[in-house]
Amino acid sequence: MKTFLTLLAAITSLSAYTLVGVHATMKCSLCPPSTGGVPVYSACTNNKNVTNCQYRIRALTLHCYYNDNGSLAGGSHSSCPGNMGTSNICPACK
Repeated sequence: MKTFLTLLAAITSLSAYTLVGVHATMKCSLCPPSTGGVPVYSACTNNKNVTNCQYRIRALTLHCYYNDNGSLAGGSHSSCPGNMGTSNICPACK
């Protein structure tokens, strides 16, 4: 009986962990559709949930980085807009 109760407690604990942690939906920032009139070229989200939005102007590539709350992150080009909305559709960076 003691073994059964221990097993039951372990299963319950793992079930609660799965519900709140392991299967949580990833959230990432949306990219601005354009920056300075230049349309978005590519967008992806890295393993730290930072979204990289790229804009190409001939040979120059501008980068806008956003955290998972949609806030502009360091390293972004000065023409990048501030806060953006978020999404659950987060294509991974290669």
